[in-house]
Amino acid sequence: MGTHAMIGYWNKNTGEVEATYCHYDGYVEGVGRTLVEYYNNDVVANAVSVVGYLSSLEPSLADSIQSAVHKNEPTVPYESVEQYMKNGYDYCGAEYLYLWDGEAWFYASRYATEVRFKEVEMNLRIAA
Repeated sequence: MGTHAMIGYWNKNTGEVEATYCHYDGYVEGVGRTLVEYYNNDVVANAVSVVGYLSSLEPSLADSIQSAVHKNEPTVPYESVEQYMKNGYDYCGAEYLYLWDGEAWFYASRYATEVRFKEVEMNLRIAA
């Protein structure tokens, strides 16, 4: 059983979010750390968010795509960040939602007491 996550990219021009599903290691120390360390600019953040499906997130997007069990799965579109926050967990039982806002990665957890996004990098520093 994996820790499922959605990896979303917020389009600041339209307000829409496009998201990729990731099956394994969706927790902050897994997918979150990999996003901060290897996908921490607008170009690669967008690229990882439009893949559609990843079994796991590797430092190389090409390796992540190559090792994906399902190929050519569609991305999941959301009309807004609010809709992503409300419905993102429903897609394949996601436990974590990640969102690139154009400058940093943020995450939200299905099990958190606060319903809001928190910055990934800041929370990785606190946990260290």
